[in-house]
Amino acid sequence: MFRNFASYSVFTLLLLNTLASTIVVALVSISALQRVADEHPRRYLSKTLFQYVVDTFPSDQQGRVKVNGLTFEFFPLAALPTTQSDIPFDELLQGVRQDPDGIPIIFHDGRYMAAVIDGDTLVVLPRFGRSLSSQAWVLVSVVVVTVLTVLVLNILSIRHLTKPFSVFRRAVQNVDNGNLSYRVPINKTYGEFRDLANSFNGMLERLEHVNAARRHMLLAIPHEVRTPLARLKVRKDMISEPEIHEAISRDINALEEILETILQTERLQSQEGTIKRSPVPVHSFFQEIVDEFRQQYSDLDLVVKTDEETFHADAFSISLLMKNLISNAIRYGRERPITVTVAQQEREPDTLVLSVSDQGTGIPESQIPYMTEPFWRLDESRQRKSGGYGLGLYLCDTISKSHGGQLIVESKVDEGTTVTVTLREAFVSKQ
Repeated sequence: MFRNFASYSVFTLLLLNTLASTIVVALVSISALQRVADEHPRRYLSKTLFQYVVDTFPSDQQGRVKVNGLTFEFFPLAALPTTQSDIPFDELLQGVRQDPDGIPIIFHDGRYMAAVIDGDTLVVLPRFGRSLSSQAWVLVSVVVVTVLTVLVLNILSIRHLTKPFSVFRRAVQNVDNGNLSYRVPINKTYGEFRDLANSFNGMLERLEHVNAARRHMLLAIPHEVRTPLARLKVRKDMISEPEIHEAISRDINALEEILETILQTERLQSQEGTIKRSPVPVHSFFQEIVDEFRQQYSDLDLVVKTDEETFHADAFSISLLMKNLISNAIRYGRERPITVTVAQQEREPDTLVLSVSDQGTGIPESQIPYMTEPFWRLDESRQRKSGGYGLGLYLCDTISKSHGGQLIVESKVDEGTTVTVTLREAFVSKQ
């Protein structure tokens, strides 16, 4: 049972604790009030009243004493009425014998009734007072209103006390989305939360510097490598052996591809949100990309699920994205069918959804969150064998974000992988 508490929020646990304690206090208070209001005053006040009336007034005057507008009634014990009566004589007599003070208090017909034996006479005060529910209605109402007020105040105070959790949740969501420039608002925290916020902001600042240094390094590498790469191209042409010449050409092309991918990715990241969109024909654009790959992989199917003729995006970037996704599917698809789907989202008609599905080797679930990291290799030996460099999905993720979209990887080992890219407002013209 205690393990399940971890699934509840702190606010819920505090609220349940307050609710339980409030109910306990209310029940105890009502129970105590009932004993005080129901037994002691009635018993001792009625005892005093009866003793006063019986001891002070003679029998012929007792009948003229009124309580709450009611007079005492006297019944000889030897001649109690045997016909139907509003007074339960048997219950009163039994109460007289059992009550330690000889003054029974019973509840009958919505009212209390008191009695005492004076000599050979049963003295009865019928309909003595009202029931507890009527007498204490205002008091119980006050208790209920108080409990509800305390509960509402507890809810408001708990919300205020747990507010820093919401602040930190927003901070974590921003960091998870890659926004390392976000900082926890210090003025919305207090006490230990403020110390934690300062430490968290310091960590984000260091991470931002590390990320900036990484990006600067990635941007510097292509520029530093281009000069020796150009010299290598010249020297390559001086080699007369065809096999060696061809091998060096492939290596140079692969290196240029890596450098171009790094530059394109960082260029998109630095201009994220301001990418230039232009009208692109839906069917011909994606059909041309798929036909290009069909020359080397015939089992490739294109499915278009939209009636729109054009979408708005950066054609070069989307082409690069689709080519990377299809290349990955072919590389790890185990020569099984691959499906490329172009669809219009039903819930948001302005959103274009692109997906590439294969039936290949798949990706372990624990590795999926890292697939869009640059130079991430799921299996070093497999990457070298297949020719992957760990930049394809990194570039695709950057392109999707630059279009205000999202890249999602769904995969199961030995069953296949589906990479889905959503491009928001793709069917809205933006210049």
